[in-house]
Amino acid sequence: MISGKIEVKLQCEVFNTFRCKLACDSVDLDVNTKSVHHLIIDDVKLPESWNVGIIYGASGSGKTTLAKKLWGQDVFKHVVDDEKSIIDQLPEAYNYDECASILMSIGLTSIPCWVRPVKTLSGGQRARAEATLLMCQDEELTVIDEWTSVVDRTVAKAMSNSIQNHARKKNKKIILLSCHYDIIEWLRPQWLIDCNKGEFILPENDGFFLHRKKSSDLKSGRLIANHGDTLASIII
Repeated sequence: MISGKIEVKLQCEVFNTFRCKLACDSVDLDVNTKSVHHLIIDDVKLPESWNVGIIYGASGSGKTTLAKKLWGQDVFKHVVDDEKSIIDQLPEAYNYDECASILMSIGLTSIPCWVRPVKTLSGGQRARAEATLLMCQDEELTVIDEWTSVVDRTVAKAMSNSIQNHARKKNKKIILLSCHYDIIEWLRPQWLIDCNKGEFILPENDGFFLHRKKSSDLKSGRLIANHGDTLASIII
């Protein structure tokens, strides 16, 4: 079980071109140094029993690197065969009705999308197809990265609800990485890591993230607990 302090350091060289110098000068960044992002999260302690967890934060906040540090460099799987139909790539253990139900619940409601090669699907349809195959893999742990970035927010919520239902029904461990916070209440995660603030959070109950304050708080990206306190400020 993962517990304790977690530290991730991202760094890379900065280009020394004319345009890069101008950009660095605008934020007082020395082009002779490295670009560094340091992520430290204290007191991480995953529950002994869980099905859904989420790592969230702005792009570049260290979500992917953190996941690789915790669960290995090969934790992200490529499972889609672009030449085959999505319905034929679902596990053989699933009967047709189960396949149809899963595809519908993930937001692939157009049957022609099920039977065409995946390479012919739109970006949003392909994202849903990939998420479906990942969550149906016979693996002890599955990590799905930025699965809602190319779909509208209504579809993102439907996908999130489908994934968490599947994880709990099949007693699987699924970790989601996202820069969006509006899907959290649909995932009902049992633990969360906020890469923006460097925080590990254990929800008190299923309704922990359901209640927001007022619209002005929503616009600023603040999550409100059922007791009314601000839990996190998320940059999106």
